[in-house]
Amino acid sequence: MKHFLISLVIMFSHTVLMAQFTDNFADGNFTANPRWSGDSAQFKVNSSLQLQLNASGAGTSMLTASNNLLQDMEWSFWIKLSFAPSDNNMARVYLSSDQSNIKGTLNGYYLKFGENGSNDAIELVKQTGDNHTVLCRGTAGFLSSPFAIRIKVIHTSDGQWKVLVDNQGGINYQFQASGSDNTIVSGSYLGVYCKYTSSNSTKFYFDDFYAGPLIIDTVPPKVKTVSVVSANTITVQFDEAVETASACNANNYSIVSPSLIPDTVVQDNTTLAQIQLTLPQDLVADQTYTLTLSGVKDMAGNTMLPKLIPIVWHRAKAFDILINEIMADPTPTVKLPDAEYIELYNRSSFAVDLKGWALELGSSQKILPDFVLQPQSYVILSDESSRTLLESYEPLVCFSSFVVTNTGGTITLKDNGGRIVHSVAYSDSWYKNDYKKNGGWSLELIDPANPCGESSNWIASEDDSGGTPGRANSVLAANPDLAAPFVYRVAVDDETHITVWFSETCDSVSISDPTTYSINNGIGIPILASLNHPDYRRVQLTLPSPLSAGLIYMLTVMNQVSDCVGNLISNGTQVKFALPAPADSNDIVINELMFNPPDGCADFVEIMNRSSKVLDLRDLVLANYDSLSHTLINYREISSDAFLFMPGDIIVLSTDSASIKKSFHTTNPMGFIDMPSFPTMNNDDGIVALATKAGRLIDLAAYSASMQYPLLTDVKGVSLERISPERSSRDPNNWHSAAATVGYATPAYKNSQFASTIEDQDEIHLSPDIFSPDNDGHDDNLAISYHFDAPGKNITITIFDETGHPVRNLVDHKLCGVSGEFSWDGTTNSRLKAPIGRYIVFAEIFDLNGKIHRIKKLAVLGGKL
Repeated sequence: MKHFLISLVIMFSHTVLMAQFTDNFADGNFTANPRWSGDSAQFKVNSSLQLQLNASGAGTSMLTASNNLLQDMEWSFWIKLSFAPSDNNMARVYLSSDQSNIKGTLNGYYLKFGENGSNDAIELVKQTGDNHTVLCRGTAGFLSSPFAIRIKVIHTSDGQWKVLVDNQGGINYQFQASGSDNTIVSGSYLGVYCKYTSSNSTKFYFDDFYAGPLIIDTVPPKVKTVSVVSANTITVQFDEAVETASACNANNYSIVSPSLIPDTVVQDNTTLAQIQLTLPQDLVADQTYTLTLSGVKDMAGNTMLPKLIPIVWHRAKAFDILINEIMADPTPTVKLPDAEYIELYNRSSFAVDLKGWALELGSSQKILPDFVLQPQSYVILSDESSRTLLESYEPLVCFSSFVVTNTGGTITLKDNGGRIVHSVAYSDSWYKNDYKKNGGWSLELIDPANPCGESSNWIASEDDSGGTPGRANSVLAANPDLAAPFVYRVAVDDETHITVWFSETCDSVSISDPTTYSINNGIGIPILASLNHPDYRRVQLTLPSPLSAGLIYMLTVMNQVSDCVGNLISNGTQVKFALPAPADSNDIVINELMFNPPDGCADFVEIMNRSSKVLDLRDLVLANYDSLSHTLINYREISSDAFLFMPGDIIVLSTDSASIKKSFHTTNPMGFIDMPSFPTMNNDDGIVALATKAGRLIDLAAYSASMQYPLLTDVKGVSLERISPERSSRDPNNWHSAAATVGYATPAYKNSQFASTIEDQDEIHLSPDIFSPDNDGHDDNLAISYHFDAPGKNITITIFDETGHPVRNLVDHKLCGVSGEFSWDGTTNSRLKAPIGRYIVFAEIFDLNGKIHRIKKLAVLGGKL
């Protein structure tokens, strides 16, 4: 704003300047050159070199400066109130007063900014003594919300008053009100008067005061910006209001090569500074043309100089404009203001007009105003209440009720035709830093050339201030997406609809083409492929005929699908699917439990489909189990979408798969489901259960820290693994600590302690021949399996050393079925590790007739010497 008064100065000779008042506070004070007096302690010149109220508590404050009222006179100034004004929070700017104390009785004129209700308007008021008379009133509601505007007032010797305003704070003045009064012919002061409550005692701002002779405009209008809005529509923005006749003359505008004269020229009735041209034919996209402008006059009759401007029609494509930075949780602040914001970045080589574009924050939609985002430039989007906090980080566009969710959500940017340009489904896990995700730091995009990189291409800001609004990201680096997309699962929605899930966001055109897909067993090519908005990671296929129960189908991707940076899927990709069957008890078993995870890692429950059925996890819940009432509690839905669980597959259930993959190695990164919430998993003991949504139990596992390998010094971050899927989940001997060699957990892949049940003709069988209980994941347990000719037998198993001393009472009168298995982990009754050597496994088998059958088997406990 400081250049504004400089342009005024050059219009006047030294003699004229002696009769005028100017102050733009560029010298950093208001006590000299010129001198303002009054409640000086309650004002300051701020860092933006503006006069700002700086009071405390509620009250009224004023400043005045010397200035004489002239017969023909003009005033102009900039004013900002960072709140919706009212009678108790309002400003007056005195144009003329015969008294320096403008809080008392006086004779003069002032502009009033604020009143009760929502019809606040600018008012020109005459004050005589204690009487206040409104001479004219502007547009109702013009001041109903916070504002920053520039005012011009003209007074002529015949008593005519005219009030003009630029609501953007520039000099494109528009008429607001006019009146007539010539009863007060002299005055010696101008001033500012603020009435405020305590919450607004620092939210009044003033700048760029001029009071003096009428300014005669001799400067011709200039073209400020030219925007190609569509293939046949161009918007020209002048730096001031222009005269309608010349501005709407189509012959004053032309396109060369080829020669085009606009069909229509329309002037914006609000600003009078913007012109819209409609061409007789479309421009070719991304081709440079030259627009010639001449003959346009301003309101004072000054004619512009002829101007040649290169223009290009560019329709923004997907990922031209990116969501580049997200400040979701600014508290506690680091060095940036306490304000949420989203930053957009134009990574293209063309200016893009964002007028009519939409930013969707979850279910809330914000429509962008007329704003041209230049190539390789940024714009900050925030809430209106944060305008004053972020106004130094330009350019800034503010909206009402602009809320960015702290822990995560979906942000989508759409062009004015509703097409998705960029979408980000962020999570607070993307910070990859537990300290920074608690507030004060923004999320920044690492590589703009990888717009669909999701978590792998976002991280917490590394800038000392906590973020980089309006400038290049602190984490900017090459981080290319080199991985091809793949189909990681197919879900069956119903008999005639399936959903294909891709590993990442894909090109919307290729995945929405039905001919991309084919299904065997007589189904063929789908009728329709419907996209899921806005991430394009899945597509629903409508089938020409219904699926049949009991058949395994094969989906083939026949055409090459690409991700958003052009990596191609493997042609001929095939994925199996089928109509799911109902899950019965033990079709799915709980296979691994992480109930005391390492710091920064979530609890998890791993499940395995041990049946030959195709099941649907959408039909199941994970829960706790109350052992006293024998009821399921704390039900948690596993998946709201259809999710096929194929035979033999292993899936990890948690609330944060990213933290698990960060803490542990996995060979199956797609074998995870993030649930919205999770049952309770205490660090010491608990019970988890898998059940149908109707409450029918599928599997149940009770765990305890005492079930961990006793020789481990610390069990934090060690999972319990199921040894055999054939043995009961409720058997404590069927669980063992995950091996150290795999990092103490095997999420979504084969357990390190897995042992299949071996059946032979012997009633008792030991496996392996030599076991080494050192928790390295290789032969850590001795499996003792049994196979009887009839059920109902009772068994006791005792482990003896070579000298005949008992070292472990493993099983005590256990009722058995026809077959089953027990495990010895190589520890004694004192839970100490037994020495290396040979041991006798002594089994006593009691049948229903009271007969006893005793069996001795030799076992070898090995280890490193």
